[in-house]
Amino acid sequence: MNQPNIEQYYTISLRELIEILFRQKKIIIGITVISILISSVVSFFLIQPVYEAKTVLMASQITDKVRSTQRSGGVDGILSSITKYPQLTIETYRQQIKNPIILKEVIEELQLEEKNITRINLESMIAFEPIEDTNLIEIKVRNTDKELATKIANTLANKFADFLFNMIKEQVKKSLDVVFSQFQIEKEKLDEVLLEYKNFLSQPNSVKELEKEVDSKLSLLTEYKTNLTTEKVFEQQLRTKINQAEKELKSTPEKIKLKKSLSEEAFIAQVVSENTNETSDNLFDVSIFVEEKNDNYYFLKSTISDFKISLAESLTKQRNFTKEIEKVQKELESLQGAWIEKVHEERIIIRKIECAQSTYDSFNKKLEESRIVQSSVMENAGIIVVSPAVTPVNPISPNKKLNVAIAGILGIMLGVFIAFFKEYWKKSGEKKRSN
Repeated sequence: MNQPNIEQYYTISLRELIEILFRQKKIIIGITVISILISSVVSFFLIQPVYEAKTVLMASQITDKVRSTQRSGGVDGILSSITKYPQLTIETYRQQIKNPIILKEVIEELQLEEKNITRINLESMIAFEPIEDTNLIEIKVRNTDKELATKIANTLANKFADFLFNMIKEQVKKSLDVVFSQFQIEKEKLDEVLLEYKNFLSQPNSVKELEKEVDSKLSLLTEYKTNLTTEKVFEQQLRTKINQAEKELKSTPEKIKLKKSLSEEAFIAQVVSENTNETSDNLFDVSIFVEEKNDNYYFLKSTISDFKISLAESLTKQRNFTKEIEKVQKELESLQGAWIEKVHEERIIIRKIECAQSTYDSFNKKLEESRIVQSSVMENAGIIVVSPAVTPVNPISPNKKLNVAIAGILGIMLGVFIAFFKEYWKKSGEKKRSN
């Protein structure tokens, strides 16, 4: 079986299509001409021309200045969150340009209600377009009345700038009020803590007084212990001396025998002379033994007695010193306990003062920052109008040539479609009749 020639079928089909177009050229041309005529009439006579007024705004760096001031202040995150200012990005401007408040003010000022322009109508007229790689913003307003479009654009730009300025200023004012209110609270807290510390210092048995008493008791305790040690040393010395004296006393007789001549004893010599009628010269060679007290014995005995008295006195002193040491130690423990409690209380109050002072200083610094920011905001608006809108000369729509060209293309396409449809309808009818 022979395969059909695909190229032949294709050539025949393309030829048939061209023949169809030639056969139906009147329809195609007619529809195209009608479309162009309708488009021309509508574009030149029916559609009102639309004019576009443009105004250029410049976004100042006020929010950058605010954030820079916050960073340079070194204030902690809590204060930064309290004084958080709006970040005016391009998206913020895009959303706020059609703010109902701004649109309402524009309508009221230009009395647009008399021209049946509502807020929704006005919103549809406005287009927002940032200029790339700049901080410039272009606001476009379209309307069939070119004078009205110019007025709306300029009024909208001014109202938009005022709105942003007031919004930033109000936010800064609120932040300043919050900081100032909290600053007053922190100041009162600091005053309360300082008053508490003052009352604490004025109380009896203050830290310094207790510290001096503790030092005094420590000095007294040291003195007593030193004296006790001295007395113990003195006791040992006395006991050693007593032992030595007692040993010496044992080896020393209480009385001693002495050989004396009668002539040396006048009383005895007189008695003997009276009884014996001997002269004193004759008694010179006569000697006798007599017992006398040993002075050294009694001296040692007296010395031992004195040593024992001194030892008793030393022991008494030691007992007294021991009692005083125990008494002072108890008093010292009590004073040290009271002193430690006072020191602990003082440290707690001092920590409160340091914390309150630190918080007070932070709020004071933030208050000064907020005042600087508020002053800066008053001097620098968030939006500046750099190029007011001027009355446009030529309309931006309708684009008559483009409309006619599009209408012509659509007319040709519609004519071709109708031509093919007509040819198809005709051939379908012939096939039915032949069958």
